[in-house]
Amino acid sequence: MKTCFLIFTYDKGGKPYVPVIFHALLFAKEMKEKGDDVKIVFEGEAVKWFDELLKEDHPLKSHVEALKDNFIACEACSNMFGVLDSIKGKIKIENDLHGHISLKKYLDSDYKVIEF
Repeated sequence: MKTCFLIFTYDKGGKPYVPVIFHALLFAKEMKEKGDDVKIVFEGEAVKWFDELLKEDHPLKSHVEALKDNFIACEACSNMFGVLDSIKGKIKIENDLHGHISLKKYLDSDYKVIEF
């Protein structure tokens, strides 16, 4: 199975909304461990997660390490939210659609898209 987790959410009430990222990573990790092809796309304010997730002491570090090669960041949003420079060379960055990620590319490649 090919699945693309599309994450838009970063905060709720001014704080990082951990239940969203936790469950997205939990489900993606399970699928990857069972042999599925998984992509985790960060669009909009969700790119702000990288400042948290890439910290050495982050509670979700084991999930992040297992999935980091599957992360894809929107270039335009990463630039707009000020994280582009800090993720270059660490996270795959895409910009196929006017600086954003092309979901059509993934849909055309038979990925199922799940939005968080």
